[in-house]
Order: sequence, then structure tokens, then C-alpha cells
Amino acid sequence: MNSLIQIAKTIARPPRNFVRDKIVQYKLEKYLRHRSQADVTGFVFENLKIDVLKFLKQMKCDDAPFAYYYSTSSTKPTLYSSVYACMTLGLLGELDKLSPDERSEWGKYFDSFQNDADGLFYDSVVQNEIYNDSDWWGARHLALHIICAYSGLGLKPKYQFKFLDEYCEPGAITNWLSKFDWRGGSIGDGDIDNKIMNIGCLLQYQRDYWNDHRAATALIELKKFLRAKINENTGIWGDDDLSEPSRRSRMVQFAYHLFPIFFYDYEYGFELAKITPFVLATQNRYGGYGVMPNSSACEDIDSLDLLLIFLSNVSIDAQTAILNSIKHGLSWVLINQVDDGGFVFRLFSKFYYGHEQMQSGSNQGAMFPTWFRLLSLSNLWRLQGKWPIARKKVPGYYFN
Repeated sequence: MNSLIQIAKTIARPPRNFVRDKIVQYKLEKYLRHRSQADVTGFVFENLKIDVLKFLKQMKCDDAPFAYYYSTSSTKPTLYSSVYACMTLGLLGELDKLSPDERSEWGKYFDSFQNDADGLFYDSVVQNEIYNDSDWWGARHLALHIICAYSGLGLKPKYQFKFLDEYCEPGAITNWLSKFDWRGGSIGDGDIDNKIMNIGCLLQYQRDYWNDHRAATALIELKKFLRAKINENTGIWGDDDLSEPSRRSRMVQFAYHLFPIFFYDYEYGFELAKITPFVLATQNRYGGYGVMPNSSACEDIDSLDLLLIFLSNVSIDAQTAILNSIKHGLSWVLINQVDDGGFVFRLFSKFYYGHEQMQSGSNQGAMFPTWFRLLSLSNLWRLQGKWPIARKKVPGYYFN
């Protein structure tokens, strides 16, 4: 089990390798020379929409109305892929075209995977040895995604998230999180940040959509604990030394996973002026926000979303730096759309996302990065008033 977890994490956040990076850099620069400048500087929403819908049509399973494949490398449809299709269609305004009955049927399809005992969703196609024990992918991760899909449909899950009960016991969150060294360099080595995001945001959903007062109390405890663990020298979590690029990138990602718990509740009282330079420093020469030249969908949105939130809460000079950064970042995100109309997690790289039915080849569009990069674009263009589709607020990813 540990080897599979490590393989997946290595693909998502690979170690530095000089030779590999130079090869990727060569491929990337050759690729950029052949991309039309209009692709990255001009924006026509309808053209983007047409291309993405073309990709979704390729991924749709002919045998079931709400079933989708993850990529053309997949042989079986997955619940994850249906969720990403639903959220992508929501970002494009296509869910609004569905009849009430069609929305209800898609909701029932999601419901059919939910376990009433814990409220989590189980798809036998992808349920493997890491599904229940991971948070960068797996049961809790899928739950946080699926509430966004339900929200787009105007629905909510059939059952409450009963697995959260253990976190609602007085002192449970403090006991859980106190086991970690919050000031040491090891806090970012695992995926505790993903788990905190999954648990915290689902507690918010439980609080707001099911009127769960115990969840509300648990959230107060969680936020109090997290605020107390912020490093006063950096404004975020972890150790003091953010001079090393890979370490800085990882801890900015760590911060992105925790901040939505506060931002969803309109709590912005952090030292944003102190944090902003670290986030800006994650940007590379190509516009992406990773140490490798072909930065990933996760690395990019983690920095971009923070900068967008910080924009209206920092000095004029910092605002100028942020605007310049996100303009460059916007071009980079667009470059990650490939010929099939979908987006890639990382250009020139295969990506194995937790299970063999959720993997994609080099420069092959896939469901997760298509939604995630489209989410980046919608956030960026909403800033300029160029994204015409409204979005419902929901914990996790649709909080601003």
C-alpha cells in the first residue's frame, strides 16, 4: 500500500531531476513556439466551451446517461469522472439547461453510490487499498468534490456525512492534530493538509446544509487550533525556511488547503502582506506556479486562488505584482489545453490518479485536470468580468 501511495504522490509532486527538467524544458519551448499567440492572449468563452464540450462528449459512456470515462486510456466509467463532468458542465452553464427531472436523475445516480452508514461514496471500479486511507484521492476527497456537483444540480446527498461524528466529539480535533510537528520541516511530507481540508470543509457542509450544531462547534475548535499553529515569521504553516523552491512550493500548497476553511466563512484576518511574496515566488518563467517548468494543475490553482483572494486585501504595490503574476499565469493555464479539447494535469507527463482507471497519457486530456484548470480560468476571468456563468457558493472549491 505504501508503495502505491508513494508512486502516486511522486507523479503529482515529483522530485527535482536536472536532466529530466531540461528535457521537459526543451519540449515545452518547442511546444510553445508552435502554439498560436491568439490561443493564450485572446479569450472567447464560447470557443473554449465548444472545445471542452467536445472533450466531455468523447468521455461520455454510451450505455448510461450519467457515466463518464476519465480519459481515453480508461476502459470503465467511474463515479469520480461523472462528478468532474457535472462540475465542468456547471462551470460552462450547461447544467442550467437540464430539466428538473434530468437533474434529479443525476442526483439519484450519485446517491446510488452513497453508503448510509458513513455518508461516503463507494465506486467498486476504483475502490482499492488506498481508497479509504488517503486524502489527496479517495473517499473523503471524493466527498468534498461531490458536494460541489450536488450544489450545481440544486440538490444535496441522500445521507448526512456520519463519518464526521468522531471529529465532533469535544477535543477530538485537537487530539488528532496535536500529534503532528507543526513547526518542523516534516509537516508537509504527508497529506495531512488534504485531510484537514476534506474534514473541515465537509464539516462546513454538514453545518450549513444539515444544520448540524455539533459540526459548527467542531469547526470553531479546528479554526482555533489552526490559527495557533501559524508560523508568525511566514504567516503560514510549517517551518521558517521557505528559501528552497521545492519547500516553498509545497508549503504554499499546504496553505491553500487550509485557507478555504476560513475564506468560506469570510474570515480573512491573516498577515497577507507577509504571505504574498512567498506565493508570488512560486511562479516560474513560463507562468506556472511549480518548480518544474511544466507545473501541475494543483500547483497552479493553489497559488492563483490565493493571489486572487489576497488581491483586494494588500497594498497597491502588491496588487500590481499580483495582477502581473496572474496575467502570466492565465496564459500558462490555457497552454495546458490539448488537442482533444481537455486539459492535462502536467504537460509531457503521464498521470496516475489513484487508480488505473483514472490515469492519462502524455498530453492526453483527463477529467480531473479539465475541471480543475477550468476552475482556475473561471476564477481568473471572473476578476475581469469575462466569465458569464454564475456559481453557487459551497464549501471547498467554490467559496469566493
